Amino acid sequence: MIDLVLPESRFHFAGPLMQMHRDRRRVFVDRLGWALPIRGSWLEVDEYDSDHAVYLLARDTDGSHQGSLRLLPSTGPHMLAGMFAGLCARAVPIGDDCWEISRLVTNPNGASGTSILRVHRLLALALLEFAALNAIARFSLVIEADRLAALLSVGWEVSPLGLPMPFEGEILQALQIEIGANSLAAMRARFGVSQPMLTVRGMEREAA
Repeated sequence: MIDLVLPESRFHFAGPLMQMHRDRRRVFVDRLGWALPIRGSWLEVDEYDSDHAVYLLARDTDGSHQGSLRLLPSTGPHMLAGMFAGLCARAVPIGDDCWEISRLVTNPNGASGTSILRVHRLLALALLEFAALNAIARFSLVIEADRLAALLSVGWEVSPLGLPMPFEGEILQALQIEIGANSLAAMRARFGVSQPMLTVRGMEREAA
């Protein structure tokens, strides 16, 4: 199952969120060489981990962090508009029906390719359920261009917002994921899943 973590419910998930930021540091900083805003920190946190951020958390049976991603409404500050607008051939997509996906990460402790794929699939299903709850018709994101094939393999309907471009030693591309009326049903059928993945508790359901 995937937990929906809204700003007003973060204190319920303090431990798993701390593990998420730790794993983000281990993957993005220690493994990939990103620079931290604050040197010496053992957590990866940036200015977009704000009061507007929503998180989807995949947790193990013991409650530990297995994978996660961050969601931001495009009508507020988000990475594509603030850092990567130059990747868009036209205007950055903004609207109540558009949210940004960023900071997709899995627990790096002994994760196999099979377990990583499983977490990615569960998060993909939870994303579509979150979209259905909030009248979201599209997600924007920035990825390394060589990861596009992996994104397509999950079953997303993806359109480029611009050509791949170099950025700080990487080739990045801005993309938009289109969500149709049958997207959730099609992905559930693709993965052989019939039950909802997104855990929406009382407060989260009301806010969502």
